[in-house]
Amino acid sequence: MAVRIRSNGDIICAATSLPKSGDTYLDDDLHYKLSVELKVLVTDADHLIHGRWWWKHEIPKGIKVDEFYLE
Repeated sequence: MAVRIRSNGDIICAATSLPKSGDTYLDDDLHYKLSVELKVLVTDADHLIHGRWWWKHEIPKGIKVDEFYLE
């Protein structure tokens, strides 16, 4: 699944968002590498609801990262 990095730093699912000026688009292959292989781009169990992703070192307080990314 591809993601968009907004100019404000937010990372959101590309399938559930419209592009905005200034977005950086990460295609499926790069997103897979960053999230599944390297596990540096993470999300939580509610990802399908809100579509948010975070860099592993920038997870907001109160977010419980999906266990998959902690293995």
